[in-house]
Amino acid sequence: IAGIQYAVQNKANFNIRVLNLSLSAEALGPYFADPLNRAAEAAWAAGLVVGAAAGNTGSGAETITVPGNDPYVISVGAINAKRTPGYWRDDEFPDWSATGPTRDGFIKPDLLAPGSNIISFMYNNPADPGNSAYLALSHPDYSATTSLFRMNGTSMSTAVTSGVVTLMLQAHPELTPDQVKYRLKATAKPAVLETG
Repeated sequence: IAGIQYAVQNKANFNIRVLNLSLSAEALGPYFADPLNRAAEAAWAAGLVVGAAAGNTGSGAETITVPGNDPYVISVGAINAKRTPGYWRDDEFPDWSATGPTRDGFIKPDLLAPGSNIISFMYNNPADPGNSAYLALSHPDYSATTSLFRMNGTSMSTAVTSGVVTLMLQAHPELTPDQVKYRLKATAKPAVLETG
């Protein structure tokens, strides 16, 4: 929450337009009473586009986590694109990517983005392992000389979406968070099948 508040307070100083929340917590009550959701909504109201991970809690109903369960933010679930960009016939929905509706009845996630086998940076300093990322140190592919790891999760999907949003705002800086969310959802390929 302090990090979100920092981004809002310093948005003009650092030209912050996009906030990536690749984190999650269990939804224990209504979305509007959750402190993390309230902070994310305040950032949205302040003009930041907020992307949030849907969570990796499974594909059952009501598995969307906080802050992805908030109706204002852009919640992002994962798709396994099988490393074939532009070819959707082999895409699969991973069974670990959370789905809605949320406990409050909102249809979530808002978008799906690649989240399987994504190569990502994690800080890893063999000279100072105390400051290395815990996830890097505990990763199955850990090596003292490695800082790039293959990862799965809606956190990866959210980062991909944040990159797309950044490019959108670079091309159209006048867009508001609501307009960005609308354009993303309106141009996304539906992930619903006629067979249910």
